[in-house]
Amino acid sequence: MTGSRYRRDTTTVRIPRQRHTWGRRQTPIVLVVPEQPTLGQRLAAALGRAAWKRRRAALPLLGAVTGFAATAVVHAVAPWTWLPLALAATALPAWLAWVQRQRPSTDPRVRTWRYALAAVVLTAGAWAAASVAVGPTAGPLPLLWLALTIAIPLVRRSLRRSNPTAHVHEPSDITQPVEKEYDS
Repeated sequence: MTGSRYRRDTTTVRIPRQRHTWGRRQTPIVLVVPEQPTLGQRLAAALGRAAWKRRRAALPLLGAVTGFAATAVVHAVAPWTWLPLALAATALPAWLAWVQRQRPSTDPRVRTWRYALAAVVLTAGAWAAASVAVGPTAGPLPLLWLALTIAIPLVRRSLRRSNPTAHVHEPSDITQPVEKEYDS
């Protein structure tokens, strides 16, 4: 490839001799032209590149769609599994509450992560248990699924956003020399 995004193949087009040559013998005309990708190929390549660049941002949506399909399949195959799902949905937030109580964090970002994770797991687990029990399209469950699908990336983005006050040092910290210990 010579700096182009698309592979350039060449196509040989042979134009047959013309019938009316008026007595002259002409050599056949041969055109060698590069093949250009069609508009559909260019559009598919552009969409593929855009999806590949943003693949990490699409993971919550992919997870939500996979979860919706998985609960539909589990509801059809084994609807009794809603009880273990409900227990798992309450076990993780209970464990996070126990961790917060046993090892309280003074960092507000750690507490925010713990509470947000507990809320998301509890809500998503309750949705999954209810979806397996009665079907993912029953009642308000599709609206709850849509709300979770929209909320999870927003919560993730807001929690990952850097806190501007987290990296500010006190003036006394800056002026003091830093001593490092090295192992011999």
